[in-house]
Amino acid sequence: MAEKSEWPRIAVPTGTHTVHSKRATAVRTTPLSKDYDISTPSLFHALAQRARRGVARVASAAGVQLRLVIRYGPSGNIRYLTDNIRDTTPVHIFANGLKSTLDENIARKWHMVHRRHLVVVVVGSTDEDLSGWIRRTRGDLHCHFLISTEAAATLVDVDPTFYTACDFLDDHRGADTDLLEVKGYIQQHWRANDVFIVDAGNPLVDPFAIIRIQHAAHAYEPLTNEIGIVVPALLHGDDVVAGFEWDRSRAEWSTRPPPAVDYGHRDVPRYVLAANAHGFYATSDAIDRIRFARSDADGLSFDEQVARFIGAGWRQNVRTLAFAPVQLAVNAITLPRTYDADRQWQSNRSVVAADGRRRVIYVLNATSVSGGIRTVFEQTNGLLERGFDVEVWSLEDQPTWVDLNVRVKKFNSYADLQVALRNEEAIKVATWWETAQVVWLASVNSGVPMYYVQEFETWFYPDDPSGKAAVAASYRKEFTQITIATYQQGELEEIGSEALLIPSAYDKDKFHLVDGVERDDNTVIAVGRSFFQKNFAMTEKAWKSMGDDRPRLSLFGSEPDIVDDERVDYTVRPSDAELNVLYNRATMFVQTSLHEGFGLPIIEAMAAGCPVITTDSHGNRGFCIDGVNCLMVEVGDSDGLAAAMRRLLDEPDLRERLRVAGLETAARHTWAVILDSFEALYERAN
Repeated sequence: MAEKSEWPRIAVPTGTHTVHSKRATAVRTTPLSKDYDISTPSLFHALAQRARRGVARVASAAGVQLRLVIRYGPSGNIRYLTDNIRDTTPVHIFANGLKSTLDENIARKWHMVHRRHLVVVVVGSTDEDLSGWIRRTRGDLHCHFLISTEAAATLVDVDPTFYTACDFLDDHRGADTDLLEVKGYIQQHWRANDVFIVDAGNPLVDPFAIIRIQHAAHAYEPLTNEIGIVVPALLHGDDVVAGFEWDRSRAEWSTRPPPAVDYGHRDVPRYVLAANAHGFYATSDAIDRIRFARSDADGLSFDEQVARFIGAGWRQNVRTLAFAPVQLAVNAITLPRTYDADRQWQSNRSVVAADGRRRVIYVLNATSVSGGIRTVFEQTNGLLERGFDVEVWSLEDQPTWVDLNVRVKKFNSYADLQVALRNEEAIKVATWWETAQVVWLASVNSGVPMYYVQEFETWFYPDDPSGKAAVAASYRKEFTQITIATYQQGELEEIGSEALLIPSAYDKDKFHLVDGVERDDNTVIAVGRSFFQKNFAMTEKAWKSMGDDRPRLSLFGSEPDIVDDERVDYTVRPSDAELNVLYNRATMFVQTSLHEGFGLPIIEAMAAGCPVITTDSHGNRGFCIDGVNCLMVEVGDSDGLAAAMRRLLDEPDLRERLRVAGLETAARHTWAVILDSFEALYERAN
């Protein structure tokens, strides 16, 4: 029998996959395994494992059915099975752990099987039917109520075993309810119970909303659950507030303003640093773990005590999730006052290494070929030369396609990276929307979070509303955000987010005029890439429409079969030096993108003295001026592009004017100039 190593193997490409359930779809972005062994022994082992899993699933299902019959009787079993045929909401699960929502029907089923013991603390008084609400809520939840002695006196036909009257909840004491008293009483009498707080000054809470919040507390992070507190979104008029953010630029608590453009991002669950008391849910584990001293509570309102308790949890690695899909109506939303303790926690950070150098850690999802990734690497090299302690952390290994003067620290998952990163005292820079949550979570207690925005990444999800919502939800006031173009600044302003403007740059040692290289008078150079955003089809159509006397088309990239034509030359993955020669030789550079975060190839072409024709791709508005340093055509106007190319071929004086202006533009975007801005920003970060 052959050794196992001799059995054939099949390679499976890495990528994303979609997990389909019976009624819902969960989109995951976790990598697939790169290599599967299909040897006969492995095949038998896999079949045996599958059989065991099948038996286990049947046994588990049978156990669930038996438990439901015992707990609820036949009607409960039928109710559980009925939930299987309800329409469900697709739950999109992204690689960084973010979920677009949690399905309501799954919450119902989860509660029937896994319900948790719960203490509902009712603070204040209400004009609503408290008796009816307690009976309804008790019917749906396995809970006990703590209410004031004043409220207890108003109850009618409520089983006295359902509630406990507590004088520390009474209004007549002339003071706010004290969270430490509530916490101490629960630990003394109801220690194994989770806690839910209702501020009775607001409309009473629908029991199913509590079930959904409880489900989020225990199921949003199913593997390594660090969530100990969940709060809902609060609805007051047109304002929807899901917790509060720390505005780093102003050093104060803040809400997210209603956006000018709504991507649905306010409905995405997200972690928060503070919240009001109404709808506050804490697990029994969080109540036990979070150290909360008298000095943390004295002199504060109940809402402020809850906000301070949430902060204490974060400092002890207990997260608070704002489960925005649940919205509770309130009579007012109280923004926490900002205290010195808040500023001490969030605004005074060390980012200096032992040797006195400022530390910067760039966090990337990948190290593969990309203009944006290349920009980060060039920043890394430039900051190293200027004396910074710079690192790159990524889910991929050391790049081989570009020179990077540091070793990449590779992690298997965002979760692993985040846990390691939260112990680092450094400026931590997110570079892609999925890394934003990782960097933010890793900076709650240590370091300074920044977000380098080369693209408002909703463009990568043209037909995916959940993807767009997740992207927009990743922008936070706790970040110092930097973007490379005024267009992105405007996009972020539309969702209520601010960003500094520091344009992108190119390496003048790699892209420049080359002595001895003669420029052709009949060659068009372009990026040969089929990605929809690059809109190469417009370039191809315009070029072919020029007929038999059309110029040669010089393409570069990694798709050599993109055009089959004898007048096309395709250079596969050219080195920087090779690409620079191509720019120096071509008559013109053409880029017809639908959208670009910046448009770095345009600057590289200008630096090499190559006249440019481009579309208005948004990110290039800051440096491309039609008729001054380029010719600009409308997106989709292939006839206009053909006419522009013909014009440059026929007018050498125009080519020369654009060439000179392009060189002047490029000189303003060298790394020597742009790194001055980054150095100043990083030097004042704390």
